[in-house]
Amino acid sequence: MRKILLALALGLALALALGAGVAPLGPAAAQAPGPRYGGTLRIGMQTDPVGLDPHLSTATASKNMLEHIYDTLVFVSPEGRFIPGLAESWTTSADGLTWTFRLRRNVKFHNGRALVADDVVYSINRIRNPATRSPWAGNYAEVDTLTAPDPYTVVFRLKKPFAPLLAKLGSSVLQGAIVAREVAERDEMQSSPVGTGPFRFVGYTPQQRMTLVRSGDYWETDATGRRLPYLDRIEFIFLPDAVARATAIRTGTVDFIEYVPSSEVRALRADPNVSVVGGPSANFRSIYINNAVAPFNNVRVRQAMAWAVNRKEIVDTALFGVGGIEATGFVIPPGNYYHVSKVVYDKTDVDRAKRLLSEAGHPNGFEAELYVTSTYDFLRTPAELLQAQLARAGIRLRIRAADWSVYLPTVAAKQYALTILGTSGQVDPDDYLYSNFVTGDRRNFVNFSDAQYDKLVNDGQVITNEAQRRRIYDQAQLRALELVPMVLLFHSTTFEAVRRNVFGFEHQMNQSYLTLRRTWMVPR
Repeated sequence: MRKILLALALGLALALALGAGVAPLGPAAAQAPGPRYGGTLRIGMQTDPVGLDPHLSTATASKNMLEHIYDTLVFVSPEGRFIPGLAESWTTSADGLTWTFRLRRNVKFHNGRALVADDVVYSINRIRNPATRSPWAGNYAEVDTLTAPDPYTVVFRLKKPFAPLLAKLGSSVLQGAIVAREVAERDEMQSSPVGTGPFRFVGYTPQQRMTLVRSGDYWETDATGRRLPYLDRIEFIFLPDAVARATAIRTGTVDFIEYVPSSEVRALRADPNVSVVGGPSANFRSIYINNAVAPFNNVRVRQAMAWAVNRKEIVDTALFGVGGIEATGFVIPPGNYYHVSKVVYDKTDVDRAKRLLSEAGHPNGFEAELYVTSTYDFLRTPAELLQAQLARAGIRLRIRAADWSVYLPTVAAKQYALTILGTSGQVDPDDYLYSNFVTGDRRNFVNFSDAQYDKLVNDGQVITNEAQRRRIYDQAQLRALELVPMVLLFHSTTFEAVRRNVFGFEHQMNQSYLTLRRTWMVPR
């Protein structure tokens, strides 16, 4: 796994350097003073969280705030390794069916209660429970039983070997947050989240801010044995307007911004008071197609769309040449060990798109709605370009926009025909290929269903040999490219910007902000 994730980083960096002329960036570590305690970090966020219950949300915005309140059994390091979290160690039986996790002692929830193994069992079972309606329930479909033989041991017994288990437990707080049972049973998860993380929840005012304060009981320490986190307080300030967010970091109204707009990357890099960090990230961005809605239930229509789009124009124009790299295969980015090397839609071919539409019974094309979010600029700005590109083939789009808090639940309910969306934070090929496309999964927003594809990705979950997994996932991706459940556009390169008095933050490929617990500030 470490080899695969490092390959992703190096491959994406190479592709970015060749295609966009921009390499990952970061502050000069040699100039950083030593870590110190104190300070309030003001972070300009793209949008509000979409819910505060981690087990019920799929939004990256929720993840990027809740991961400071909650912990998971394992973490993903900035280098892409699985490292101990609440579990200080784990073992796997020879047959791959039993996973045993040993928990840390002296870990406390923010309400003062000690963490015990029953909390882990409760949390994962809460996700699995159909009554919870968690979009992450499918991650644990192969778990047969969870038991706590003693207060600091948790045993997962699986129905069959399941290679991605650590990824499901640790790649995102949304998938594996360990919660306090008493808070969940009082139905207070959405109003008063209580975890074991480095910061305690203080309050949330929609469309304004969320405030967290340092937990004095947090268990994690730095390399010298000092307790983390260093910061006293984090204020997440919601600045959905991209220009306003860039202006805020430039003027010092905030100390950190996420999702630096592509249009501002070069200007902020030139600002002596700001450091831009980031670059390659694990994600994909696509035209999501509701495969159950006519005329998109016809594979020829979907194939026509794939031939009609011009990905290079989108990257060069909508993303200013720095905000992404063209998608050349399926959803797994170039450079990843599991990226499919065959390029099917290798050029824009409008004539071929028109022929496919005619074969599908639409010689004169048709009209359709493209539903987009008004919140994330990298999901909004390609819309007009796509409108013009698809019009050349005869597909006439009407664009309708909505705020993220309205948009995402609508798409999750599959009440749309076409949209521009994607997912982020993947650390295992299964994260890309299973839930987004397997028949009946709650996160299969495109209503894709194919028995051959389902069998391949289910087989991929059982196999631990990397070469064998890659052969299976190659077949699955080629099958998907043939059936076009969505039209791949690009893989985002994501950037954060910090003021020069902020140190210790590291950009992570899975778009996690976990390193905020190791971030510190010096007086301006």
